[in-house]
Amino acid sequence: MSSTSENTRVLELNNALAARILADPEVAVFLKPFMHGPTTVKAAAEAFNLPIQTMHYRVGQMLKAGLLQVVAVSHRQGRPIKQYQATSTAFRFPLKLVPQRLLENLTSHVFWKAQLERSLEKALQANTHQAHMVVYRNQDGLLTWSSHPDDEAEEPEVLGLQYPATFNLWTGGLMLDRADAKALQRELWELYERYAHRGGAEKYVMHLGLAPSFE
Repeated sequence: MSSTSENTRVLELNNALAARILADPEVAVFLKPFMHGPTTVKAAAEAFNLPIQTMHYRVGQMLKAGLLQVVAVSHRQGRPIKQYQATSTAFRFPLKLVPQRLLENLTSHVFWKAQLERSLEKALQANTHQAHMVVYRNQDGLLTWSSHPDDEAEEPEVLGLQYPATFNLWTGGLMLDRADAKALQRELWELYERYAHRGGAEKYVMHLGLAPSFE
């Protein structure tokens, strides 16, 4: 194992089953309840609104892959009740073990992009006032896609409390020197970390991206 911070340790895995599970967001999500602490199959099934037989299968696969372990057993009349917990909260595995289809989905963000687009569409349908897109030339001469121009004199109306919490902006580029780009990179990460562990009642999809443009 190798340490990434004081509170997070990365478990090194080198088996194909673990790689297939972890590289598929639609499957890896079933590990999440067990990362919070000891959990029964029944509790996990209820969290996902799944038949308990389906969750038993998922747990069996994760046990076999080394992602779960049994941490407690309550004996009773009939079958004992087992509690399972993830073997770590962070895993690392060789990319060579990931099937090409899953690797392409992850590297092209197909899964998350589709989920973000579906969520944006539903939010816009719920509030037709936001159902528009502005394409404009910003102050640096770059084309920008957004829900409002960045030179509006006042705060955009869509940031009001009466509108859904959505944000969707793509720009053709930011004119930065490397020091500013690194500062932005750090600020984006710190902003994410500030809200990532709030534990609120609503689930949101988020995408942050920054990369040098070579075009």
